[in-house]
Amino acid sequence: MHDFVIRTLSNAGGTAAISDYGTHLLRWAPAGQPDVIWTPSTWRFENGRPLGGGVPICFPWFGPGYAHGRQTAKSSIHGFARRSWWRLDSDSSAGGQSVGDQSAGSCIRYVLEPADAPAGEVPWLDDEPNPRFRAVYDVTLQARSLTMALTVANTGEAPLTFEAALHSYLHVGDLDGARLRGLEGSTYLDATIAGFPPKTQADEDVTFGDSAVDRVYYSDRPLELHDAVLGRTIRIDKSGSPQTVVWNPGRTGGEALANTRPGAGEWRGFVAVEAAICRDKAVTLAPDASHTLAQTLTVA
Repeated sequence: MHDFVIRTLSNAGGTAAISDYGTHLLRWAPAGQPDVIWTPSTWRFENGRPLGGGVPICFPWFGPGYAHGRQTAKSSIHGFARRSWWRLDSDSSAGGQSVGDQSAGSCIRYVLEPADAPAGEVPWLDDEPNPRFRAVYDVTLQARSLTMALTVANTGEAPLTFEAALHSYLHVGDLDGARLRGLEGSTYLDATIAGFPPKTQADEDVTFGDSAVDRVYYSDRPLELHDAVLGRTIRIDKSGSPQTVVWNPGRTGGEALANTRPGAGEWRGFVAVEAAICRDKAVTLAPDASHTLAQTLTVA
């Protein structure tokens, strides 16, 4: 039996909170700023279900999974990492408790291995029947930025294939005032249309509104999320990520979201911008090899 523990990172530059369950980042706010990470007002802990909003880790598959050139149909969307009890690294400085928060240092490290996954979730690919891995997740709080880094190492004797994403829900004052800059000219797959047809982003910012936006961009460039309502810019830098997923469910999807259980209209308060390695860009590691997927958010 596990306790639901929230741990708080803090320094002069701001505070962040993360749950042991799923290593789910629940909030980050630089000093003097509104929260950068969006979480719905009605989120709750429930064993076996992912938490809403925040920054869930998608691993070892993304969406319903993808293998051998086609999408699979896994019922547990985005993998088991966000529904697993990660272990706090013994050298990590952050403390925590089951009720409320406890302030700690500026960094934290978690570890996940096959034995930590929910029963029946490993293996996840038929042709890799004995996957062995060590996933390490580091969250580091700086003055006006926050870095998340997921490192997956193949600890087995056969190749290891996985998808991953840092599914960051970024808080905006309102969708109508949000513009994502840096993806101009990039190819993307449009997941709002059957068959995920490839398209090209026009030479303009990505904007949001009542219609759903669900795209996998083939881009590793840094981005800027401009927020006219809150009067700030969130810079998004990443590494080990050939793709960027951009998502907002729009009016129809937002009011029906079951997994985040938001209140009416709350879908207008976020844009998901995710460092990703998914679909045809899934990583295959040789034995003893590793890969790091990292994303840094900075408020300007």
